[in-house]
Amino acid sequence: MSSIPVLVLDVDGVVVHSAPDWPEKLRAGWGLEAADLLAFFDSPPFAQVLQGRLDVYVALHEWLEPRGLADRLQEFVSFWFENDSIVDREVLAMADSWRARTGGRVFAASNQEHHRAVFLRDHRGLGSHFDEIVYSAALGVCKPDRVFFTNAQARMGVTAARAILFVDDRPANVDGARMCGWRAALYRGRDSLARVLAPMEEGDE
Repeated sequence: MSSIPVLVLDVDGVVVHSAPDWPEKLRAGWGLEAADLLAFFDSPPFAQVLQGRLDVYVALHEWLEPRGLADRLQEFVSFWFENDSIVDREVLAMADSWRARTGGRVFAASNQEHHRAVFLRDHRGLGSHFDEIVYSAALGVCKPDRVFFTNAQARMGVTAARAILFVDDRPANVDGARMCGWRAALYRGRDSLARVLAPMEEGDE
């Protein structure tokens, strides 16, 4: 299995993006500012959500309740998922093309909680493009922690770290992967991904 090349893509910032008008919709429909929601996503409770230690509905209820929005919890989750999961179909097409040319396997690796991971897999169609979405809540640890990468490698069934090419838009995650022996590249847009994949298409390991 170690001889089979493995491409691993980050999800948020590489495969999916937020809707451009997401902040305006948040303000108009919910009376919330994007900066406040982003602060929640950076908070200790949400870190527990991403590690699989706290359900996102529990954490969001506690955040929405003092804002008078707890009764709209399910509606808010649907709004969040719909507007923060715009798929870049061109990136997926590049991954599909790489798989067809190399015979390799393709995974996603993401800091993700359980419900959104299922939404992305089943409702945004990522499941048909990746062998698996390997994510933090299932592993119990987030990128860029070294354990994320070692656990992810084991879950993917890859014995040789150098068989993996990882692409992420956060430098800390790229550095973390490299410290575990993965080959890793910083995502700076579709052109950067095309350049990273091109040598591998020609058999340059």
